[in-house]
Amino acid sequence: MNEVITKEFINYDTTVFFILDRLKFADRLKDKNRIIIKPNLLQDTPPPCTTDADCVKAIARFIRQHKAGIEIIILEGSGGCCTKKAFKVLGYEKIKKDYDVKLLDVDDAETVLLKNPDALVYKEIHLPKIALENFIISVPVLKDHLMTGVTLSLKNLIGFLPEKYYGKYWSYKRSDVHRVGVNNAIVDLSSYINIDLSIIDGRIGQQGSHLAGGRRFNPFKSVIIGGYNPLEVDKEGAGVLGHYWKDIQHLAMIAKR
Repeated sequence: MNEVITKEFINYDTTVFFILDRLKFADRLKDKNRIIIKPNLLQDTPPPCTTDADCVKAIARFIRQHKAGIEIIILEGSGGCCTKKAFKVLGYEKIKKDYDVKLLDVDDAETVLLKNPDALVYKEIHLPKIALENFIISVPVLKDHLMTGVTLSLKNLIGFLPEKYYGKYWSYKRSDVHRVGVNNAIVDLSSYINIDLSIIDGRIGQQGSHLAGGRRFNPFKSVIIGGYNPLEVDKEGAGVLGHYWKDIQHLAMIAKR
């Protein structure tokens, strides 16, 4: 469960398939009826700010080859733009057409109220019901973050927060996390939602910022990172970005928990 595979990027099909084969992901599909894929579409801005559609396409293709009838849903709640616009501009509608995949905006999903008195800041939280009932693949892009150091598979959980409950602090659609502290929000979200598989899109890598103004790494990082334990995958991703994982507050907090 804690194995993390970092593979040099050749192309998405070759590299993603290699990782999924090594992880014996096909065996995990046997008893599954639905898979949720959660990319990071912060804005309608091309990679490396956002998860490359070709990375998600490779995952969908692998799933279709091993279990043709399974339902695949790409679920996202963009922070900086309309999610449906991000789906359209960034190539996700083509995945929908080519691989019989559903696209679902978090803000259109049915929500449930959960409670955890031991949570740091969200002792009550509204989350998409569908995200709590199915196998979740977190597919973030490999990049730095101005406030949390890195934004990888665990930080990607913030996109599951519905705007109508968590978008009133400022214009960012999930802005309430800034009111309570982004690291605290990530820790709480990781206690409510289980990430079953993480695949980090590190073809390019973004340096210095999580926003569109961040710099591409030169040379590109040229890796894909995968594993079933999101904390261990994020530790590896942090290292690839040049950080010591214990210096990343939310990773250290989750590790202690």
